[in-house]
Amino acid sequence: MQAQAQILDRLKDKAKNAAKNAARSAKEGFFQEMNKMKEEYDTTSFNYAIALSDNAALFQNKERFGRQKVFLMKGLYRADERRESPLDNARESNSIGEMLYANNRYKMAELSFKGTKTILEGIGQTSHPVYAQSLSNLGLLYHTTGRYAQAEKFTEAGLEANKQIGATQSAYGASLNNKAVLYKDLGRYIESETLIEQALSIIKQSKGENSLPYSICLNNKGIIYQTIGRYDKAEEYLKNALTISQPFLKEKSLNYTRLQMNLGLLYQDMKRYNEAEQIFNEVKANLDKKVGKKHPDYAHLLNNLAAFYLEIGKNEEVEKLLLQAASIYKDKFGEKHPSYAKTISNLGNFYRINDQLSKAEPLLVKALEIRKTVLGDKHPDYIDSYENLALLHWQKGDLKSAVEEFRTVLKQDMELVRTNFPAMSEYEKTKFWDLISPKFQIFYSLVCQAYNQDKSLLSEMYNYHINLKGLLLNETTKVKEQILASNDKALIDLYLTWIDQKEMLASHYTMSKEELAEEGINLDSLENANNQIEKQLSQKSALFSKGYELKIYDLQTIKQILNPEEAAIEIIRVQKFDKKFTNEVLYVALILTKEKENPEIAIMDRGKEMEAQHFKFYKNAIRNKINDTKSYNIYWQTIDGLIKGKKVVYLSCDGIYNQINVNTLQAPSGKYLLEEKEIEIVANTRYVPDVKAVSASPKGEKAILIGFPHYGNENTITSLPGTKVEVEKISQILKTNKLQTNLFLAESAAEEEVKKVSNPKILHIATHGYFLVDLENFGREKIFGVSTAKAKENPLLRAGLMLAGAEKALNQQNVEVRGHNNGILTAFEVMTMQLDNTDLVVLSACETGLGDVKHGEGVYGLQRAFQIAGAKSIIMSLWKVDDAATQELMQNFYTQWLKTNDKNKAFMLAQNAIKAKYKFPYFWGAFVLVTN
Repeated sequence: MQAQAQILDRLKDKAKNAAKNAARSAKEGFFQEMNKMKEEYDTTSFNYAIALSDNAALFQNKERFGRQKVFLMKGLYRADERRESPLDNARESNSIGEMLYANNRYKMAELSFKGTKTILEGIGQTSHPVYAQSLSNLGLLYHTTGRYAQAEKFTEAGLEANKQIGATQSAYGASLNNKAVLYKDLGRYIESETLIEQALSIIKQSKGENSLPYSICLNNKGIIYQTIGRYDKAEEYLKNALTISQPFLKEKSLNYTRLQMNLGLLYQDMKRYNEAEQIFNEVKANLDKKVGKKHPDYAHLLNNLAAFYLEIGKNEEVEKLLLQAASIYKDKFGEKHPSYAKTISNLGNFYRINDQLSKAEPLLVKALEIRKTVLGDKHPDYIDSYENLALLHWQKGDLKSAVEEFRTVLKQDMELVRTNFPAMSEYEKTKFWDLISPKFQIFYSLVCQAYNQDKSLLSEMYNYHINLKGLLLNETTKVKEQILASNDKALIDLYLTWIDQKEMLASHYTMSKEELAEEGINLDSLENANNQIEKQLSQKSALFSKGYELKIYDLQTIKQILNPEEAAIEIIRVQKFDKKFTNEVLYVALILTKEKENPEIAIMDRGKEMEAQHFKFYKNAIRNKINDTKSYNIYWQTIDGLIKGKKVVYLSCDGIYNQINVNTLQAPSGKYLLEEKEIEIVANTRYVPDVKAVSASPKGEKAILIGFPHYGNENTITSLPGTKVEVEKISQILKTNKLQTNLFLAESAAEEEVKKVSNPKILHIATHGYFLVDLENFGREKIFGVSTAKAKENPLLRAGLMLAGAEKALNQQNVEVRGHNNGILTAFEVMTMQLDNTDLVVLSACETGLGDVKHGEGVYGLQRAFQIAGAKSIIMSLWKVDDAATQELMQNFYTQWLKTNDKNKAFMLAQNAIKAKYKFPYFWGAFVLVTN
């Protein structure tokens, strides 16, 4: 009996072992088949989110799924057969979910991922890598399907799980990448950039720079940079991503096609239309063959093509393309999806632009509702929909609704500035602001049409403008002030390191490509490193201010300080908007007085002519010393009618008004404005309370005077002996009034000496100045000792002052000019000077007030550079000056300032004194005084 029992036991064990072996064989067969199926896909289809320029989802091939469906469905329902191995169940469920996700079967994929999560939680295996992967997969799935709240929850959970279990670096890097792409789509750009940098660093270590995951992260970084306007860097990253990924991705695979599409969309944003169209056509041909015309990827292409054709004026195919794309998206995802919302929004805008308003309205309303449900009311796409409705109501003549909707749009845009500016470098802030500022231009154009119905709109426009004008300059100054006031040694040391790097960059900009290569200097790397430090400084300075807040200025503060004989005027350049931006320009003067509740408005509607032929006439009249009452009619007559009885005007200029001196405008009576009113030019009228409160004497303070530089012995630069007389006489005037005066002449009037200057009360520089307007056809590698290529990119490298030894910089072959001090002080170098306590900088040179005029920001040239350096006010010239008249003007100015303790009044008195001797503005009107 015992032997029989042993035999029976052995037979049972053998049967069990056979069953285990069969199960093991089945399991191994399942994973072998799964891996074989996965080989048909790009490996990035499973765990890496790929950012797309237009936030589209990723899709796979329907036919391929048909071949694999039976196997996957069997896998889903095999769990009961393997109850002894729940961990294997979880692994299989997760793998099936990944295949379903890659095949666009999101509901079934969600069930699989949730099943994996439930199994592992049931057996206490929440520290297993597959658990972390299931959370990450759910986050990626919810992101793809537009369920952003759930996406953020599970993406964060997956990231934390990977971190807790010490997951492989590549898994953690994938989670960081996915969170970065999610945050980009949520409009949280700064956090997104930080995350993608972390992901790249980890994946570089774990996978290498020539891996597919690294290329995907590079693509994603490129899209983030495109979103905030950094097109130059975006192009670099997107092209590198394509190059790296090409060997890994299958021939013309969908993921490779998507990366191509990203580059095409970037070229469209960059207005490089031929390159964009070439890529779109290539992608279209590939998709026609690969997935057919009912696939969501094809809809993605159609949507982009339609937007492209609309932008370049090929309107014939737009409606058809968008209707087809909308139909595909609706069939695939239903209507509650971001891609469908984007398509019907584009279609609604197409109808709006073409005055088919009855067709446009339901589509735009529906897009708004979908985006609010799916994305939330803070998302940039939702705000875009709100703007579209505002434009629709404007076209319908419902100005009240349009204004209310625009208020919501602009409020959210201001919030985007508040949340994104802190961690951006100045360059990034500039690019980001370039993307947002057109919305304010549209609002200004709307106000110009609607103000008769509601005068308070003029107050809103005034307030927006004084808060936004000079925003970039103000932010740069704020960062600097907060750092220096922080008493944090590490932060201040970092700031000083940044200053040193800026000076090093300025030195390297004097070198040719060959010279840089010889010395092994990678300029791009140095620029990137400098940019990263600047971003750290910006972010940390915001922390020291106990949270980053935009200070809000209000016109009531200005009104309270004005007296009945004063007016504050903001000139605003407005690009006219009529369904879309037109080529027309308006110049708007908003005139604030004590007695009026709202500003008054003067509109000059021929802005393009004011910037072209009328400005040319003004300059010629100045140069040729002829009477000119025409320019008064063009630039001032409309304004003058609204300021009768006002004796003092605080004027803030924009656009072409930065290039004229309004004091030189001659009224029909023959009198110049200089004789009629006291006009004080301010960078922004929000500074009027500060300007009126300050009236300090320079007596007892320190002054530095620089003049008559010895340019060299070749006489290629004309010597200026008159500047020697000028600064010596000014020195005598100042010394007589007990100012500490340091005088630098000839060889000592050197770039090195100027850079050493530290916070004098007065800095007076008398020499040649320059601004290079157009370098497009300039053939030499260097201009004024600076790389021509870099000078084209940066207006602060095209403006400067000539100092001792400057002739060497004109010889591009001379090795001696390389370095910090080549005799040319560029505006780029001026930025790092220490002038925070400097009351006045006088640039007694030709055309020192010229530069690139950036509307709403001022003049990018020497003026901008000295403002960044900290100067409180600047005297500069708008045209080539007469030496004798300039000497007299400057001496007279300092004499009057010391008498009156009022810079602006002294400057006006000095100009009037020169006008009494020299009739025409050419002699007395070249210089302007701007208070910052």
